[in-house]
Amino acid sequence: VCLTCCSRESMVRINQICHKNGIKFFTGDVFGYHGYMFADLGDHEFVEEKPKVAKGSSGVEDGPEAKRAKLDPAETTMVKKRLEFCSLREALAVEWRGEKAAAALRRTAPDYFLLQ
Repeated sequence: VCLTCCSRESMVRINQICHKNGIKFFTGDVFGYHGYMFADLGDHEFVEEKPKVAKGSSGVEDGPEAKRAKLDPAETTMVKKRLEFCSLREALAVEWRGEKAAAALRRTAPDYFLLQ
């Protein structure tokens, strides 16, 4: 489900229905130079392709270069991953006061608070 130009209450209500039923949900809007996008993919499983780490030789090489893992770009391995997305209501309920939120606050663009 994709929403745009909706009230906050409508977005939260529709997202709750989607989240309960395992339906992917996207919402966003633009206000001049500022905009936002939110995605709730629920319980999302995907496969990621990663380069295989080459085994080091048992030669007489020593030092930092020999101890570094070498990536072989020709060989890859598939890694299954899983992410659990939060609902819009949970995302909007983040508490921005306190020590725990200080690091997140530094990484958050000031535009976020303008849109709130």
